Amino acid sequence: MDTLTALSMVWGVVTILFVSLIFYRMSITKNEKDWIALTNDSKEDAAIQAQMANEVKTRKLKVPITTLGFVSLAMFLVIAGVWVMHTLSNPPTS
Repeated sequence: MDTLTALSMVWGVVTILFVSLIFYRMSITKNEKDWIALTNDSKEDAAIQAQMANEVKTRKLKVPITTLGFVSLAMFLVIAGVWVMHTLSNPPTS
């Protein structure tokens, strides 16, 4: 297996993880509420607790999503560079 193929496979795995985490975060934030009715019953407390739990999960995902995004971009640029260098060093034969 050559270098370009191996890099492409690793980039694919990293990118799939990145996209999966983005979709997971979207599914969490979809359940957030814009406002919570202020009443003095247990429904308000439960809604506030659910909202806080969603915010904690979303904050925990920020660093992995950012890291995987940068790694995916960096790997894509490395793959493009390797491809260009390979193309320039091995010109097509006619």
